[in-house]
Amino acid sequence: MNKDWGLAHIADSPGGKMVSQKMEPIRVVDTLTPKIITEPKPGVYVFDTEQNLAGWASLTVEGERGREITLKFAETLYDDGLVNQENLRNAKATDTYILKGEGVETWEPKFTYHGFRYVQVEGLPHAPKVGDIRVKIVRNAVAPVGKFHCSNELLNRIHRMVVATEASNLHGVPTDCPQRDERMGWLNDLTVRIEQAVYNFDFSRFYAKFIDDIADTQHEDGTITCVAPYRFGARPADPVSASYLLLAWKSYEYYGNRNIIRDHYDGLKGWVDYLASRTQDGIVDYSYYGDWSPPTQFAAAPGSAVSRDTPGQLMSTGYLYYCASMLSKMAELTGRDSDKARYAQLAERTAEAFNRTYWNEQTGGYAANNQAANSFALFLGIVDETRIPRVVKNLADDVEKHDYHLTTGNLCTKYLMEMLTRYGHAETAYRIATQTTYPSWGYMLQNGATTLWERWEYATGDEMNSHNHPMMGSIDSWFYKYLLGIVPDAEHPGFDRFTIHPYVVDDLEFAEGEFNSVKGMIRSGWSKKNGVLSLNVTIPANSVATVYVPSSRVGSITESGKNAAKAPSVRFLGEQDGCGVFEVGSGDYRFRSTLKK
Repeated sequence: MNKDWGLAHIADSPGGKMVSQKMEPIRVVDTLTPKIITEPKPGVYVFDTEQNLAGWASLTVEGERGREITLKFAETLYDDGLVNQENLRNAKATDTYILKGEGVETWEPKFTYHGFRYVQVEGLPHAPKVGDIRVKIVRNAVAPVGKFHCSNELLNRIHRMVVATEASNLHGVPTDCPQRDERMGWLNDLTVRIEQAVYNFDFSRFYAKFIDDIADTQHEDGTITCVAPYRFGARPADPVSASYLLLAWKSYEYYGNRNIIRDHYDGLKGWVDYLASRTQDGIVDYSYYGDWSPPTQFAAAPGSAVSRDTPGQLMSTGYLYYCASMLSKMAELTGRDSDKARYAQLAERTAEAFNRTYWNEQTGGYAANNQAANSFALFLGIVDETRIPRVVKNLADDVEKHDYHLTTGNLCTKYLMEMLTRYGHAETAYRIATQTTYPSWGYMLQNGATTLWERWEYATGDEMNSHNHPMMGSIDSWFYKYLLGIVPDAEHPGFDRFTIHPYVVDDLEFAEGEFNSVKGMIRSGWSKKNGVLSLNVTIPANSVATVYVPSSRVGSITESGKNAAKAPSVRFLGEQDGCGVFEVGSGDYRFRSTLKK
């Protein structure tokens, strides 16, 4: 035995059941050649890729045998220009190569990847040139399916930032970050991340695989864990882990996948039953994360990421309602009539408890009457119709009070943007989206971000300081669902029928984009000039869309260059919410309307 060896440990044999891989393989999907090279110290060179990403570096070098070259990876730099690895925790993020000394050598690692923007190279025999370091971008090779572009370049940059972040976190599971010693499939993050991811990449196979990973964590008592596969976190998972059900429901809604519901129904039911068993007077009795990581001034304590103003048990109870409602629909789809009624009743009882416990008649809002609690209640659809105007007004007023900035964490940011828009305050939502001061997505970009941060604050150090974290990325589903207006219909899954309902905001001159659905390409694009709106849509074969045309009067409709007003593929359904509403079949259409002043 080599005298330098330690004790050899006997490992357990692989267990479980071997199954085929459902998802796309992890591959090199792109290669970058960094053009910015600095020398912050003699013989120490730093390459800047100008983009935070996940992958590795390929080294080309020539030198004497035995020379040791080290490559260190990081997301940020110290003031002196050297890489800052403090936020990587125990991840070494350092590659070492020893030269053979046989002319020009090219090397890259295997069986690892890093999250980084900067590569610090030490030990080179001479100053490097452009091309000596090439960066390989690595992820599951899921196909891109979405595009978004508009007249506001800040929103375009936010969109690119979200897509780059999602792409950096696809390595067998939807990870929370690619750089530090975590890289885990957190279910709480995924609850609001699912839709923005679906609009940008084809997850029809990836999500079907990941829900299997969650099912593997489930015990007989119905509990699942906070992460899948289970390496860290807690059992039972935080109730905000509605992603377990949402993976099945959104796969059905967007891809028409009924099998995923059938195959996982018992497990989904077990999780909902467990949550129901953890209630007192209808309120779920535990919470770990809740609306995680609001701006620091709204945190429960300095350094904490728990919300000060949004009760964790409010979030837990709301997600029990949400999951019970979904499960009732799934029971109907799979012919379980008794379960349909049972979980509909559970949802109703939970809604009653939520309102009984958290509604404040004096303020006209929920709990602390803050953005998170009010937007979440509206999203769940459990606010009494007579109370909705007060809740919506309080929500909009609170945003205005904070100078059109959000106060929400990773979950309720999604609901804030959607509920403001749905209830007549699209301009308010747009002002949040276009902020460049703290806290906002624009603030991240103003401070050099190319991918989303874990927190609204810029921070480094050995804490919650990832600079490539997709949980704040739900803004991108708002671009697709509300600015472009492309929304599926769960009653007709897989885009058999769907809606195009764009919200036209004052500041934008145009917004355009596409989504390559399972039925084919869907396009939505609008522009306005001199009070006239042009809306262009593409409906794929064998699909029917309900199109909402914002207008005071629809002037004309054309289909593939022909007058389509009398064509059987266009049917006027009436007016609703300031829009002319039409039903159209497959084809290309252009609507022109006069906008309200």
